[in-house]
Amino acid sequence: MVEPGPARPASAEAPGRHTRIRLASFAAGLITDLEAVVFGMSTEWSSGPVEGRVNDLKALKRSMFGRAKLPLLRKRLLLTAVSRLPQTVTDPQRS
Repeated sequence: MVEPGPARPASAEAPGRHTRIRLASFAAGLITDLEAVVFGMSTEWSSGPVEGRVNDLKALKRSMFGRAKLPLLRKRLLLTAVSRLPQTVTDPQRS
């Protein structure tokens, strides 16, 4: 004979309910700050390069967690930041 399993939680009855609540909350937040959303979508500026740099530095910090003290972490962060600077090409005829 098969014994019945544990009772299902109420959230299992309507799996899409929480998704709809979160989506409604997100939409309400967008509407609240609609001016900033429109400005952010209509400008040519992008924070992508900054976000990418922050992501790289956080990944490095996570990889070094528990391995070394602050001086080594600082040195690695600075070396990583310098190595990812955009490379500029100079025109030899203008020099």
